Amino acid sequence: MAKLISFSLVAIVPPPFKAEYIVGIAEDDHGKRIPIRIDREHLDILKIGLTGTLEKKQTDLGEFTYFLPKIEKSSENKVALITGSTRGIGKAIAIELAKKGYDIALNDLELPDEGKEIIKTIDEMGRASIFVKANVADYNEVEKMINEILTKFKRIDVLVNNAGINIDKLVINMSPQDWQRVIDVNLTGVFNCTKAVIPNMIKIGGGKIINMSSQGALNGPVGQANYAASKGGIVSFTKVIAREYAQYKILCNAIAPGCIETRMTDSMPPGMLRERVSEIPLGRRGKPKEVAELVTFLADQSDYITGQLILINAGEYI
Repeated sequence: MAKLISFSLVAIVPPPFKAEYIVGIAEDDHGKRIPIRIDREHLDILKIGLTGTLEKKQTDLGEFTYFLPKIEKSSENKVALITGSTRGIGKAIAIELAKKGYDIALNDLELPDEGKEIIKTIDEMGRASIFVKANVADYNEVEKMINEILTKFKRIDVLVNNAGINIDKLVINMSPQDWQRVIDVNLTGVFNCTKAVIPNMIKIGGGKIINMSSQGALNGPVGQANYAASKGGIVSFTKVIAREYAQYKILCNAIAPGCIETRMTDSMPPGMLRERVSEIPLGRRGKPKEVAELVTFLADQSDYITGQLILINAGEYI
């Protein structure tokens, strides 16, 4: 065992981003004082006299002795917030993350019977859940939502920005209100939720942010100028968040689904849907569960993927 004698946070500011690490002095069982480094994720619990172990680690910059604080195991489960999660892809994501042991915060503009069934399913898995009504396009409502979730669960480890709408019209027929409403929900909503959740993710030592973009961001679908622009904006926003917050172990990625079995594709005229499916090499629409499994991989199993747009479309967009 070793005891922490002193520590200091060192900041290096190569433009445009800041890198931080912790250095200090620890005293071992024999009274020898040793220069050490400490992983930044432990910053919030550090205090003089804290006990821990010493371990030599080989890094890209050479070998260093690290101080590993003795931490009481937390009884808190990891928590995932999924916006727009009372049906469709959001519902599937909530269930898959609950299977992985996450407590779930559901969000939407209302809680329909289908949403109530999700809560019942999560409860039967032995996981806790909460539904918070909020319009993601309204930052004040988003702040209240985050505070309510933190009051119940104390933390948010995963944010899935899934809420979205479409109002499809040719540009010449699209009103400014049609344009702005889709941008407000699909793109500004992602900004609002991400901004509101980042401080807690920094506090708990990291997190995962997964943004739901669309194949429409890439192939310019006719009649979806507002939708495609919002989903394209999500891709650029994702890359910025990945760069800005990697130093805090916050990973941010975007997923671009193709033709998935949702209300949006169910509402397509039969002839148009058949034509769309004929362009998919696998010859079928994707299932919400298949998208949810990709989200779950990024949320729960990957610690070295960030800033990426991952397509899931069975080869329709190659």
